[in-house]
Amino acid sequence: MTKIGFISDIHGNVEALQAVLAKLDQLGCDKIFSLGDIVGYGANPSECIKIIRERGLPAVMGNHDEYVTLLMDPGVEKLREEIQQAIYWTQNNLSMDELRWLANLPMRIETDDFTVLHASFHTIRWAYCLDEATFAANFKQQNVYLAFCGHSHSPLLGMEVPNETPYVDYIRKTVLKPGLKYMINVGSVGQPRDRDPRACAVIYDLESNELELLRIEYDIAAAQAKIRAAGLPEKFAIRLQEGH
Repeated sequence: MTKIGFISDIHGNVEALQAVLAKLDQLGCDKIFSLGDIVGYGANPSECIKIIRERGLPAVMGNHDEYVTLLMDPGVEKLREEIQQAIYWTQNNLSMDELRWLANLPMRIETDDFTVLHASFHTIRWAYCLDEATFAANFKQQNVYLAFCGHSHSPLLGMEVPNETPYVDYIRKTVLKPGLKYMINVGSVGQPRDRDPRACAVIYDLESNELELLRIEYDIAAAQAKIRAAGLPEKFAIRLQEGH
């Protein structure tokens, strides 16, 4: 096993998920990890869960995965109105078996080579790795050399620089240096927010230490039509074409 694929923030967008997995399969990934938020925003949460489960992809819990399993938790009421609407719609469109499966997802998966999680190592639950300050806060708690996350919907490479501000940049095809601490934010499959509407994934080669970002075209109009037909907020449909 040398070539590893990483996907995150599918958010119920089955068109994007299918396109990304087809590309990762074509490129010969030996294993694919899902880094959370399989559901939320999009109109096909059940279909996305089914694909992840049928393929046996290792998956961690995201904040939206958690939200939809908190059936009686008043904390959801503190979220923005459109997010609440998406949570309740998703709950009503998942089976109890699917909700139970989401509720049992681990917060982290640790391998001999890297750790995967949805948000960050920060002590604050669901803290982002989004800029220099948030990557710096993460590195204070990160106890492994290499980790992969999602959550911000923006593909970013963060590298710890001792006694300095972390190096943070958009992911480019690069070779990671041994002995340095990295956090790789793999972006979003189903709702990118870096002004590029194409679906996002990352490949890492364990032998060469090479990291590569993929951007994959998919049928955005079909995903938008489903969001509108479901009566979900129009904002969710618009974001797909704007990538923001």
